[in-house]
Amino acid sequence: MDWLPSWERLQSWHWWVLGALLLVLEVAAPGIFFVWLALAAFALGLLVFLLPLPVAVQLLLFAVLSVVAVVLGRRYLSRVLPDSPEAGRINQGSHRLVGQTVTVTRAIQNGTGRVRVGDGEWRATGPDTPQGARVVVVAADGATLHVREVSGTWT
Repeated sequence: MDWLPSWERLQSWHWWVLGALLLVLEVAAPGIFFVWLALAAFALGLLVFLLPLPVAVQLLLFAVLSVVAVVLGRRYLSRVLPDSPEAGRINQGSHRLVGQTVTVTRAIQNGTGRVRVGDGEWRATGPDTPQGARVVVVAADGATLHVREVSGTWT
């Protein structure tokens, strides 16, 4: 297997290729993690370009740089993207409907009915409410909206 790189000496371009592959993996994988490892690989590639280092030292440096990059990256992201109540629900689209006023399309009886949201209908739970009444979404649980009657009428 002469086409494989020798483990006796890794060159800077090996680290740059690894960094590029990690960036491709970052695009394919959810979350922000592989970008920090890619930055560590690129930095090590630059270091190896300037200073030829033994493979054992390169691997050790990659491990250290990876840990440092992940820790600094997470710290940076925590400042840029502060925690919000919505952070845990980022992929739950129904939570964006909380606070909206919607119309009951099938009367809410015995605690369940249907409401119109935009051009679609959603299952709704709440107090008994006649068809056509306006209700406000107070919570969401998957595809079920929890509603209450709108208090007061504004003209």
